[in-house]
Amino acid sequence: MGSITVGIVIAVAGLVFVLMNQAAWNWVKWIGWAVGNLVIGSIMLFLFNLVAESFSFEIPINPVTVTVTGFLGFPGLATLVIIKQFIL
Repeated sequence: MGSITVGIVIAVAGLVFVLMNQAAWNWVKWIGWAVGNLVIGSIMLFLFNLVAESFSFEIPINPVTVTVTGFLGFPGLATLVIIKQFIL
């Protein structure tokens, strides 16, 4: 075998070893968890705006409000409502 072929085989074997290692997938789990929370925050804000539309009240859906609602849940949504109602 040529030296290029040996290098390719070693690189592929190393890649397979890294992909099979559990620690290599740890960052993927964290990213998936964060994206999942952001999606849940977006859905919560959308549903809240659907209900609050009849009262002429709306919380804008932007990265900050989605992050607050996604990571804090209902307490974060309540905080955004209080901030919007009393401070802004």
